[in-house]
Amino acid sequence: MLNKYIKYLPWMILGALPSYQSATIYARNSFDLFYLTLNFLIVYIALIVFYENVLRDKCKELFIRVMSNPKKDKQA
Repeated sequence: MLNKYIKYLPWMILGALPSYQSATIYARNSFDLFYLTLNFLIVYIALIVFYENVLRDKCKELFIRVMSNPKKDKQA
């Protein structure tokens, strides 16, 4: 199961930078900075898992529906 999420590792590293920058806005001390950065990363991981399990197939169906041409398909 972990193998399908390895492809997102570079995006997680890149996502850590904005998470840290967002946390610096709200943090008052170093513990707050660590805590908020960790929370932002957990939300980011949850969005990736949600996309992988639910949205990927729905986005594929939506893309096929938007990009298909029913008038042209009926003529064939």
